[in-house]
Parts: sequence; C-alpha cells; structure tokens
Amino acid sequence: MTSQGPVTTRGAGPEAPAVLLLVGFLPSVVVAVRVIDALWMAAGVILVAIGTAVARSLLERPANGGPSDVSATVTGPAGGGAGEATAWWLRALVVSSLLTAAFEALLLTADPSASAALGIYAPLIAVNLLTVGAEASPPAPLRAALDALRRGACYAAGLVAVALVREVLGAGTITLFPTGAFGGTITVPALLDQPVRALGLAGGGLLCMGYLAAAVRAVSARKSERAT
Repeated sequence: MTSQGPVTTRGAGPEAPAVLLLVGFLPSVVVAVRVIDALWMAAGVILVAIGTAVARSLLERPANGGPSDVSATVTGPAGGGAGEATAWWLRALVVSSLLTAAFEALLLTADPSASAALGIYAPLIAVNLLTVGAEASPPAPLRAALDALRRGACYAAGLVAVALVREVLGAGTITLFPTGAFGGTITVPALLDQPVRALGLAGGGLLCMGYLAAAVRAVSARKSERAT
C-alpha cells in the first residue's frame, strides 16, 4: 500500500477541501432566512474567529517568537502526524466554544428575537471556525487576527448574500437593525404579495447557494476568457 501524502489543514480559501467548507457553511445557510439573522451570525463568526486566532497564537507560540511546536501539516497513517492534528483541533474547539458561549450570552441580551431565530445554529459557530479560521501552525497574534478577519469577512459576505436573496424573493422584505424612526424592515412591493415561499425553507438556502456559486463560476470564466 502506498502512504498518503501530506494534507494541509487550512481555513477557507481555494486550498481548503470543499467538503470542509460545506460542513462549516451549510448549517449557517439553513438559518440565514433573514438578512439580520445572517448579520448576527456573521458578526459572531468574525468576533469569535479573531479571538480564537489570537488566543491560539499566544498559547501555542513559544516566548522567543519561534515557530509553533504544532505541525502545519497532517500526514497520513504512515506519517504519524494524526496526534498533532487532533491536538490543535481540540485546542481550537475549546477556545472557540468559550468565545461562542460569550457571544450567545451577548446576543441574548442585545436581541432576544435574533437569538431565538438562530437557535441551535449559533453554537455551531465554534464548529464553523474549525474550517474558516483555524490553522495548524498559528502565526503571530496580529497576523493571526488579520487572517481571521479576512476569512471571516469572506464567510460573512457569502452568508449575507444568500440571506438577501432568500428574504427578498421568499418574503419580499429586507430585515435590518431598527434605528430611530426606521423600524428595521424594508418591503419590496413587487414581491411582497407573491413571494417564492419555498426559499424560506431549509432547502431554499441550498438552492440559493447553488445558484450563487454558479454565478460566481460564470463570472470567473468570463474574466478568464477576456484575459486570454
């Protein structure tokens, strides 16, 4: 039998395995029915991702600023790196779980209705971060925070885009944060009376994600054609 080659463990991006991105993104897509729900979820992901990245960088980097003792790669059965991979995943999960619990408490105080809408999906932020913001060998704290912010922003942009399409087409509204005289809801008259209610169901999130992914691929292909 041939030994498996090294498999890098990285966050969201072109180098990340598609299955990991789906595992981290799908639960959020299901609950992203309103824009405000997606914004709260995105805020939680970004804040917890930054806190987790900085905490892991401080905890795992030696005092002299040298490289971390955690391997940046996960080797196959013959490589013996499975224990190290499990160790950094567990550390990331513990830290992100504590920060996620703090975010849940903050959300419950600031917006109880949004907390109820997110329900069980808010705690899944801790799992999402394992595919979005965690790296096997964390860089310096500032670099770790900036990397987490970049990845969290990309994650948030995709989540809000899905929620916007679902709410506009599925309910004829756009729900935002109420401020002053603004009640927080923008109506789309053309779709308010005859919305596509199927988009409000769990499968609607997958449908929107598929169409958005196809649109991104089409735009990328067109750019490549123009470049050549």
